[in-house]
Amino acid sequence: MNKVTLSILALLLLFPATGYSQARQVAVTFDDLPASYGNGDLERFRAVTSRLLQSIKANNVPAIGFVNEGKLHSDNRLKERTALLKMWLDAGLDLGNHTYSHIAIDQVPLSAYQEDVIRGETVTRSLLAEKGKKLRYFRHTQLRTGPTPEYKRGLEQFLASRGYTIAPVTIDNNDFMFAVVYGEAKMRGDTKTMKQVADAYVPYMESIFEFFEKLSVDFLGYEVKQTLLLHANDLNADHFDDLVKMMKKR
Repeated sequence: MNKVTLSILALLLLFPATGYSQARQVAVTFDDLPASYGNGDLERFRAVTSRLLQSIKANNVPAIGFVNEGKLHSDNRLKERTALLKMWLDAGLDLGNHTYSHIAIDQVPLSAYQEDVIRGETVTRSLLAEKGKKLRYFRHTQLRTGPTPEYKRGLEQFLASRGYTIAPVTIDNNDFMFAVVYGEAKMRGDTKTMKQVADAYVPYMESIFEFFEKLSVDFLGYEVKQTLLLHANDLNADHFDDLVKMMKKR
């Protein structure tokens, strides 16, 4: 090798080209527990939770679920719906607070948002305590942190005072749009549409990963450790294995 070649190699070792990371990491998170169907069928919730957790455990993914406790009180089935959250903890996973009612931060004063955060702690904090854990993580609804700088600062101070670490999202993807079509097709036994949705879902998700990875490099000069937002639904329960394969490949 001549001196020029050696100099180039030395520069590459000292200053590797910005681009795709060789050691990507992603945290996997699920919003709107116990499930993302609103006031749906409890048996469907239980089946989705069981299948999803089985896949998460089989793939050794340390996921966390963010809870809307208001969903626990539907149909006077608090005990049965709370049991769905226990399934997450029994699987060795963690739970966080996503407010009680999935409150809209841009439509209420800070005091009302704070009240909804506190109301959303009751069951989750108790369940975590039974496992010797503390309620540590909070995720903003609609991923909005405040309509004004003053509101945002006030909420940050409030959350810190209650011991929360804020869990942001770096890979938002609208998986629920696929899930609605898939779930409705499954309920009517339309396997053709289910397959069409499933076949499109993972390639779409990979394109989303690619977009945000590139955005990170373009904006910051490096890839951040990503945080993926998903929901507990039939689509992810049936195809989480495929998502994991895609993520591991990347």
